[in-house]
Amino acid sequence: MSMNRLAARLSGLCLYPTRATVSTSSSFVAKYSTAAPTSRVDLSNLSDNPGSKSQRIRVGRGQGSGKGNTAARGHKGQKARAGNNGQPKPGFEGGQTRLIDRLPKRGFKNPEHKDFQPLNLDRLQYWIESGRIDPTQTITMKHLLDSRCIHNIEDGVKLLGDGKADFKTPINIEVSRASKSAIKAIEACGGKITSVYYNKLGLRALTKPEKFEELPRFARPMKKKDIAFYSDEANRGYLAGKAEVVGMDH
Repeated sequence: MSMNRLAARLSGLCLYPTRATVSTSSSFVAKYSTAAPTSRVDLSNLSDNPGSKSQRIRVGRGQGSGKGNTAARGHKGQKARAGNNGQPKPGFEGGQTRLIDRLPKRGFKNPEHKDFQPLNLDRLQYWIESGRIDPTQTITMKHLLDSRCIHNIEDGVKLLGDGKADFKTPINIEVSRASKSAIKAIEACGGKITSVYYNKLGLRALTKPEKFEELPRFARPMKKKDIAFYSDEANRGYLAGKAEVVGMDH
């Protein structure tokens, strides 16, 4: 058998590819290939993957849509109504007087109430002895918070006299308020205590000054009760002895 006849038979069995066979297979691959195109990706050809998004069902758009008329809500009833997603408001009891309205009111919430973080002298003495607070500098509420002597500042810090018998370090400390026993114990050691007024913004500026591009001026007390407290020498207020209080900053 000649070589030409052998090549013809092999090409008929697709065992020996010819030029026509190669060109046909390459066109088939190009037509049904799932490979990503090599074109540049930009905002004009970005799209979601096929099947990743589906159109939402639009109800109440006529009978031909299949979700018309009652819009798949059924007939009447609370869940068939528009508004509040078919759910009643919290505490609703079908129209009868609510339980929260039937119960009598007890007590009241004092708008003048403040939550001061308590700090006892024995804990302060332990923090000084362990080296967590430097007694040679003025101790502010920022030092107390940064050293974890207190864990939350709330509306300020009130110094209490528990452990006054063991307190023996002369310090200069500034807090929001202090008890009479704490004042007496600190001054007996040769220290000094000052009660300073801070509002919410002032406390934030004191404890976290890095949060401000420009530190705000500390506000003065506006209420008569606060002015009287921080102007009293018995409370060691920072306004004590100052003739002019209005418009005064710290």
